[in-house]
Amino acid sequence: MSSISIRAVILASLAVLGVDIVSSLLLTTMFGGPGFGSGLSEEEIRRAYQVLLQDVRYLTFGLILGTASTVLGGYLAARLARTMPYFNALAFGVLALLISAIGSGDVPTWFKLIGLLLTLPAALLGGHLAKQQMSRPVA
Repeated sequence: MSSISIRAVILASLAVLGVDIVSSLLLTTMFGGPGFGSGLSEEEIRRAYQVLLQDVRYLTFGLILGTASTVLGGYLAARLARTMPYFNALAFGVLALLISAIGSGDVPTWFKLIGLLLTLPAALLGGHLAKQQMSRPVA
């Protein structure tokens, strides 16, 4: 466990949480339209999100952006730790997997399954990219 930097994993997770919030807001604006939040009751907002979660385009873009943010998280965890990039990226991926499994809400099963299956490989890809960059000679 000493090769895993808890600090790096937590900082990467917080950064990815911020990226995910922003991308979620952008997607909701893109697919929900400009009037999505203007003067709607809580019940109307809940129903609008239920409709949005049935839109395959919205879900596909969400899956792409979520996977990209997981690659970013693996990269950040590996770079911030400075050692053992794959272990730190994997630790980030496991944490992301646990959070995703708990908090995926009312999304369709296919979306949840694909997202869970992509999490660890995406985090490890980020760790791999970090390792490549760290091993490059300084010019």
